[in-house]
Amino acid sequence: SAVCRVITCFFLLSPSLYYLTLFTFILALVHFLSEVFIYHTAALTIGVMAPLMVASFSILGMLIGLQYLEVEALSQNKKKN
Repeated sequence: SAVCRVITCFFLLSPSLYYLTLFTFILALVHFLSEVFIYHTAALTIGVMAPLMVASFSILGMLIGLQYLEVEALSQNKKKN
């Protein structure tokens, strides 16, 4: 779709932004997991589970998307040559 092409072009122009976003979701996941399981400062309620789920699904989606972006970047490089 057109939206996917715009997003793909945006991240192809700035792959470091893609990695920074992925790292941010990983950092959020580690933070909330440590609050619940290491420091015991948060209970495993819906208020904590929601960010855990968002971070987890976002990481999964970004890792899947990363494979697509790498393939797309390779095909763009071949077109230039």
